[in-house]
Amino acid sequence: MRFSKLSIVAFASLLLAACAIVPGGDVYISEQDQKVNAQSPSISVEQIEFVKLTSENTKRKTVKLRKPYRNFKLEARVDKYSYRVGAGDVLKVSVWEHPELLNLGTSETVIPVVGFQVDSRGKIFYPHVGVYHVGGRTVFAIREGLREALSQFVKNPQLDVTVIKYVANKIYMTGQLAKPIPIVMQGQAITLLDAINSAGGVSSKADLNDIVVIRKGKRRHIDLYAMLHYGDMRQNILLQSGDQIHVGATKPKYAHIMGQVVTPSTISISPEGVSLADGLASSRGINELTADAKAIYIIRESKIKGKVAKVYMLDLSNMAAMVLAAKFDLKAEDVVYIAKSPIVKWNQLLSVIRPTMSLVDAVSTTRNSVNNILK
Repeated sequence: MRFSKLSIVAFASLLLAACAIVPGGDVYISEQDQKVNAQSPSISVEQIEFVKLTSENTKRKTVKLRKPYRNFKLEARVDKYSYRVGAGDVLKVSVWEHPELLNLGTSETVIPVVGFQVDSRGKIFYPHVGVYHVGGRTVFAIREGLREALSQFVKNPQLDVTVIKYVANKIYMTGQLAKPIPIVMQGQAITLLDAINSAGGVSSKADLNDIVVIRKGKRRHIDLYAMLHYGDMRQNILLQSGDQIHVGATKPKYAHIMGQVVTPSTISISPEGVSLADGLASSRGINELTADAKAIYIIRESKIKGKVAKVYMLDLSNMAAMVLAAKFDLKAEDVVYIAKSPIVKWNQLLSVIRPTMSLVDAVSTTRNSVNNILK
């Protein structure tokens, strides 16, 4: 009986020691929950898309041309640009030797008002001519039209037409700008770069890689980064009245380097891109003492229906395979995981088994001692 009690005590000590050696055990999971987890894991193998990186399926990324470019088409369009009058604009019409056709002030005004405001229908009322349509027309076209109409009442009229107040045409600026307010077009051609400069430039949170120009319901995405940093004017466009320019906020883009690297880290994905080789270098490379160079995994969300994750596999046991790592671009939210080498896993297993075996030997020695006492 004494031996049985000692055996129970020794066995209980063995169990307590095992609990101290093996990490975890703080969260209780019922047997039913364990069965449910075993039957329906969070991600099954069938939901994973596996891709082995090889020289055949790893191609060098297409690098954007990063150098200055002139936009000759845009320059030509700017040279030919003519402002078109719209509702709310005020026109001044000067007819030489006929001042009565210029001063249209009323007696109620202290300072006579000189000008004709375009109404909502795009029309003005001009002496002798009557109601005259000017909306959507250039100043040159309006001048020629009025000259022809006045020639019936004035011999060889010499006149000039100018816009003295601009109201009609606006460009709307929104998002991450210093001054996100509408820009009133004032007779000069306005390009995207002009508009952004007029708005005081972009804020520090602006996403320069994706500026959105909305025109008549259609969206166009423009790379402002290439324009500002490299002078690529191919990204610049001529704006029209009613255009909306939206500068969105940049979203942090990170990739995570985990597992058997010297320094696990989170790296930022720059506009220029980051390769797998760059990511490993930022983590000071793989740990040569513990890493399995044959088991480099890049995990990202799968785009295939029914799949949850896409896992790229790379064998770096041959260092020449770093060429493939240099060609593979990381994306935001990628997880790079370097597995443990088989020998490390075995050593970790031994580190758990050895103390337990020592306790078993201790129990055996105790049992022999008890038997010797009872003899």
